[in-house]
Amino acid sequence: MSQKRYKGLSKDELYLISRAEYEKQKLLTGEYAKKVFGGPKKAANILDKLKRKGRLVQIERGKYFIVPIKSPNQLWSPNEFVTAKYWMGDTPYYLGYFSMYNYWGFTEQVPQTVFVLNTGKSRTKVIGEIRYKAVKIGTNKYYGTAKIKIDEEDICISDKERTLVDFIYNPVGSFENIKKVLKDNIKQININKFIGYLVRFPMVAVRKRAGYLLAELKIPDLYLGRLKKHLGGSATFVVLDPARPRSGKMNKDWGIIVNR
Repeated sequence: MSQKRYKGLSKDELYLISRAEYEKQKLLTGEYAKKVFGGPKKAANILDKLKRKGRLVQIERGKYFIVPIKSPNQLWSPNEFVTAKYWMGDTPYYLGYFSMYNYWGFTEQVPQTVFVLNTGKSRTKVIGEIRYKAVKIGTNKYYGTAKIKIDEEDICISDKERTLVDFIYNPVGSFENIKKVLKDNIKQININKFIGYLVRFPMVAVRKRAGYLLAELKIPDLYLGRLKKHLGGSATFVVLDPARPRSGKMNKDWGIIVNR
């Protein structure tokens, strides 16, 4: 390999990233660099130089993606879903909220942030040029996931039915969008699975709002009856649209104040 082809990289810098690529390292870590150079001081120095030269994308301290040797620095960035996976490490996670609303076609808006629901941490981080938001959830909300393949990696996402539950809980745009999205997708989902996810979701208000909207869409009583068994106290009413004033007609079937 000619050093002239990779101007700006020292012999040691080139050796580290070319060896990591040859050994098919998915990540370049501080521990790997120490192993290559036989000690922490030189490893840290080389990693710092590579990072400043734009040849590494730092995920967090001691964990990097390598900008492929043959790629011009400014023309390569890691896939954002793969990055989210490696950012989470061993923490159970799924890509959800606005990232999946777009993925499943609930909205045409392209999210500017990758939402990573997980059981470990809440924080926001910019990796490369992408903003990531980790949203910590309880283990009782961690269900309804699926795996997709990206760059030979298994990526955990919310499946379509679970994404609908999350959309009712945390919609994009006006609340009216919920009914539209339900109407557009109700024949394309597993309704039994969807009802099961709603029953399992630890917020009764989400079940009440979903039930009211599903009844408007003429969903069979077989499914609505199952949902009605999990509405909590009949005397407790919630507003249909949380963003509007608490006034409107009372719907006793679903414990809803129809305030739209």
